[in-house]
Amino acid sequence: MANATTSWRIFDEITYKKTETSPITDYSIRFRDPSSPTGATRKHFVAMAPCGGPMAFVYKTSGIGSNDTVKYTIAIQNLPKHNDKFKEFGRGVVVFVDWTINEDLLLVTEDGKYHIIDIFHYNTSNDKSITLSESVSTISSACTFKTNQGTGVVALRKNQEGFVLVKNVYSPIIQTIALNVDTRSVVSAWCVLDHADITLAYAYDNYIVTCSASASRREPQAIPGITDTIVKLVSSSDYKYVAMLKDNGDVLVGLKDNIGQAQAFTVKYSNSNDKNKITDIAWCASDTVIGIRSISKAWYDLLIIDGKNLQPMTEKSREAISHDTLCYTSPVWLSTEIDGIRIISGRTLDFFQRLPQEIFNIFAILSTSPGAKLFSAYMDYKYENQMAEMLLNELKSSGATNGLEEAVKQCIAAASNENDPSIQKLLLKAALFGRSFLCVNLNNPKISMRPTVTVINDLCTNVIRDLRLINNLQHINISMPLTFKQFELIGTSILIDRLLRRNLHEFATSVTKLLRMPAEEGENRILVQWAVQQLVNPSNTNEEAIANAIKAHLGNVPGIPFIDIVKEAFKLKKFIVVRRLLDVKVSLRDQIDMLLMLNDKEEALQKALSSGDTDLALFVLMRIKSSESLSDYMLRLQRSKSLPLTLHLQCLEELERNNFHSELIKKNPDERERIAYSHIIQRFTTALTIPDQKVELNSASKLFREAKNDTVAQLIDEETRLIIKQDELEKKLYNVQLKGLSLVDTLETLLINYEKDADTLRKDFNLNDKRYWWIKIQAYAKKNAWVQLLEFGKKPPSPIGYEPFIDVCIRSQRLDEARRFLDRSIYSLKLDEERLPFMFAKVQMADEAINSAIKLKSMEALHFIEAKCQLSEANSTRIRQAREKIQEYDDNPLKNVFKIFNRGNRADE
Repeated sequence: MANATTSWRIFDEITYKKTETSPITDYSIRFRDPSSPTGATRKHFVAMAPCGGPMAFVYKTSGIGSNDTVKYTIAIQNLPKHNDKFKEFGRGVVVFVDWTINEDLLLVTEDGKYHIIDIFHYNTSNDKSITLSESVSTISSACTFKTNQGTGVVALRKNQEGFVLVKNVYSPIIQTIALNVDTRSVVSAWCVLDHADITLAYAYDNYIVTCSASASRREPQAIPGITDTIVKLVSSSDYKYVAMLKDNGDVLVGLKDNIGQAQAFTVKYSNSNDKNKITDIAWCASDTVIGIRSISKAWYDLLIIDGKNLQPMTEKSREAISHDTLCYTSPVWLSTEIDGIRIISGRTLDFFQRLPQEIFNIFAILSTSPGAKLFSAYMDYKYENQMAEMLLNELKSSGATNGLEEAVKQCIAAASNENDPSIQKLLLKAALFGRSFLCVNLNNPKISMRPTVTVINDLCTNVIRDLRLINNLQHINISMPLTFKQFELIGTSILIDRLLRRNLHEFATSVTKLLRMPAEEGENRILVQWAVQQLVNPSNTNEEAIANAIKAHLGNVPGIPFIDIVKEAFKLKKFIVVRRLLDVKVSLRDQIDMLLMLNDKEEALQKALSSGDTDLALFVLMRIKSSESLSDYMLRLQRSKSLPLTLHLQCLEELERNNFHSELIKKNPDERERIAYSHIIQRFTTALTIPDQKVELNSASKLFREAKNDTVAQLIDEETRLIIKQDELEKKLYNVQLKGLSLVDTLETLLINYEKDADTLRKDFNLNDKRYWWIKIQAYAKKNAWVQLLEFGKKPPSPIGYEPFIDVCIRSQRLDEARRFLDRSIYSLKLDEERLPFMFAKVQMADEAINSAIKLKSMEALHFIEAKCQLSEANSTRIRQAREKIQEYDDNPLKNVFKIFNRGNRADE
C-alpha cells in the first residue's frame, strides 16, 4: 500500500506537502549575460498561467543592445506532450509579463501599451496591442488581477504620476487613479488589495496608502516600528491578507481591512543575517507566505511562514522557519494558486500546499475522526481483521447521529484533495465500504431502516468521475496538472475551451461524454472548433477541400451551428468555404446576412422576397440602401420586376425625393419634367404648410423652365400666387377655409359671404367676364339669393346669355324663378331668339316653346320640346304638323333663298 504521509513535512508545527507535477526545460541558463564576467543575469520574466496552465519564459535575445531595437524571445512550456513553443517579440521594452484567464500571454511595455499574444494560434492574427492612454508616460511597473468579468491590468507611471487601470484587457476602458505622494518620495512597492472595487495599496518610505478607482483615498498611514523601506506588497489569493517585505528581509503580515490602523501588520519573520535575507515573497493560497532566500549563487532556500495565524514572531518560531526550509540548487520562481503555490526551479515544476484538513484528519497518527475510523475499518476488513466490525459498530453507535455517513463524506473529501491516485483509490474504496453499511443495523440486521443515501451515491459518483478526469489531465499528452479545487474553480466549460485551444479535440470529446454534457455545450461545440482549426491551419490551402471535409464530417451531425463556421471562414477571408457551407443547415436569415456581407446584394434580395417574410425583405432593403448611393438604390429597384419593390420605390420616391432627384438630374437631365410633376403631386400633401407648398411649386416651375416648358411653368406660378392669396384671405376672414381649393372654388366660396373680396381676387387674376358671370350666378343659386340673381340679370346684357340663369334655377328646383328670366317686358331685347324654344321648354312653357320653334323652323327645338315638356294632345298634333311643314320646306330647292330673305327680314326688325 502507498504511504500517504511520505510527502508530508512539518514547518513550525504546521503540516505541508510538496509534489512534483512534471519535468520541464531549464531556461535559467538563457538568462545569464554572456558578456558579463561575473555571470550576472539579463532582465527576464517568468510567468505561470493559473490552474495548471502554461509557463512563459521571456528574455532578451542575444546580440541586441540598443533599447530602440530590443527584442525578446518567448519560450512557452507545459504544453501537450511537453512540446516547447517559441515566439519573438520586438514591440517595446517589457516591464511586466503575466497570463490572462483565457490563457493569453499579456506583456506590458514601457511605452504605455499592453500586448495580448495568443500562444496557441498558428499565426499572429489574434495578437493585439492596446494603448493604455495617449497621455500615459512611460510605465515603471504593472500587475494583473482576475475577476469574473475577466483579467484586468494596473500600471504605475514613471515619475509617480498615478496609476492607469483597465478592468478587462479584452474590452479596455481606461481609468486613472491619482497618487498622494510627496515629490521627494518614491513608491517602492504596491499591489491590488481588492479586485471588486479595484483598491490599491502603495508604499513609500515607511508609509502605506490605499486608494481606489471609486472611493476617495485615505491619508498616509505610518506603520509603527517600520523604519526600513518596504520593497514588496503581496495580497493573498482571496484578497483578505497582505504580506509585506522590507528592505532588510523582514516579513510582516496583516489583514487588508486593518490597513490604516495602528498595529495593522505583525512581524512574522525577522532576519538576523543580512547576507541571507529574504529577497522575494509570494502567497501559498491564502494562509501561507513563501519567502525566497538566496544562500549563494547556486543555492536557494524557501522559507515557510504561517500567514493565517497573526500571532507575533517568537525566537522559537524564527528558528523553526530558518531551519525547516525547502532547498533548491537553481533559481526559483513562484506562482500563487487558490490552494497552493507552483514552484519552478531548474528542471522541476512542483506544487506546494498546506496539507488539507480533510487528509490530515484521516491519516494523522491517533486520529479519532469518523473518516479515520472508517478508513481503518476498511483496511482491517481488507486484511480480514475483526477490528473492522468493532470500528463499524463504534461509528454506528457513536454520539453523532450520522457518524457513518459523516465518515463516508470525510473519506470522499480526502480523496478529492489527494494527488496520488493510489491513495485516492484507497480512500474511495473506504467510502464505498462505509456506504454499504448505511442501511444496515449491525446489532440487529432484521431491523433495517434505510436512511436517505441518494446524496452519498451522487457524491461518490461525481467525485470518482471528476478524479478520473483530473488524473488523465496530468498525462504527458495533455500536460494540465489540476487539483480538485482548481477544477471546481474553472468549471467544465472553461476546461473544454482550454482543451480546444490545445487542439485536443478527441480528448475533449471524451471529456464531454464522461461528464454527460449536452450536445450543444459539448460535442457540437468541439466539432465546430475542429472545423475552425481546419480553416486556421496554414497548411490547408485548398478551400474546396476544406469545405468538402467539413461537410463530410459534420453534415449529418444534428445541431451543428454551421453559421459559426461560416462566420469564422468569412473572418479569415475564405469566401469559397463560406459559399459552399451557406446551404448546409444555415437559416435563411443567416444566409441573407452572410450574402450581404459578401456584397451579393441581388441574391440576398431575391432570397428574402421568395421567402414571403416582409420583415426580412425590409431588413435586406435597408441594408442595401445603407451600403450604396440613393440613386443606385433607386435604379436597382427600377430594374426589378417585383411588385413589392415597385411599391417600395414609389414610397421611397416620396420620402427621399429631394436627394434622389438631385442625383437623378445629374445623371439624366431629361428627367426634369418627371421630377417637376412629382413636386406638383407633393404640393397636394395635406401635411404640408403654405411655405412648404410654395417651395414645392417653385421647384416645379424652375424645372419646367429648365426643360423649356414655359406654359406649364406660368400655370404653376399662378397656382403659387393663388395659395398665397388664399392664406392671406384666411388670416383676414378667420372663419373661411380656402386651402386646397381651385381659383373657381375659391371665388365661389367668397361670393357666398364676401363678395367684395371675390371681386378683388377676380381682378388680381384678371378673370374674364364670361367665366366670372358663370361663377357668380352659381354662387347666388347656392346661397338661395334669388333676388340678387334677378337684379344681377337686369344689369347690362349678360356675356353668357340668360339660359345659364334658367339652368341654375332649375338645378335648385326653382321653376318660378327661372320663368322670370323669360319676361319679355324686361329681357325682350336681350334674349337669344334661336335659344328661346329651348328656354321655354326648360321652364315647361310648352305653347311658347312650340310657337318659337315653328317660327324658327327648328326641328332640333321641336325634338327637345317633346323630350322635356308634358304635352297635351293638341300640342303634340301641332308639333307633328310643324315637323311635316319643316320637312317639306327642307325638301324645297328654294329653301336657301327663303333663308336669306328670312334672315334679312329679321335684321330689318
